[in-house]
Amino acid sequence: MKIRRLLRILHRDLGYFIVGMTIVYALSGIFLNHRHDFNPDYKIYFVDFQTEIGPDTDVDEKMLRNILEELDHDLVFKKHYITNQGNIKIFIENGEVVINTGTGEATMNYLQRRPIIFEMNLLHKASIGTLWKWVSDGMAVILLFVAVSGLFLLKGKRGFGRWGWWWTIAGIIVPLFFAIMYI
Repeated sequence: MKIRRLLRILHRDLGYFIVGMTIVYALSGIFLNHRHDFNPDYKIYFVDFQTEIGPDTDVDEKMLRNILEELDHDLVFKKHYITNQGNIKIFIENGEVVINTGTGEATMNYLQRRPIIFEMNLLHKASIGTLWKWVSDGMAVILLFVAVSGLFLLKGKRGFGRWGWWWTIAGIIVPLFFAIMYI
């Protein structure tokens, strides 16, 4: 079997294999690239509401738990304390509630995982365990093979020898330029 034919077969079959993983990595890469514009892993919710608490109200944990139960969110009470300003700060799972004891006004903010995107980002960052790290390394090797084998698939004036090497050099120069200029 000729080497070019073997390269075509491997390039095609391994290319099909990595399409799905490449889509996941590409999408999560876009989200992670914009992590300074928004939090790609969590959505932050802010909720304002009114309570019956006033300046003379005796506040205990049971009362605070009841206030949290009345909200439409599934909140897990952790603990609370009274700040130096006299406000009540309640720690909940993935967030907090602050109640102004003078007015009864309350603000809750909490984090909620972005479905699917959170998990894709964990995969992209290879932070779910050793086995996935090896799967990710295997994908990188396959991508490298597909990229290099693709250089030798076309013949003629649009092949690597006459046309493709210019694009390959450009593809190396662009990331190196940014690495040198900004690091």
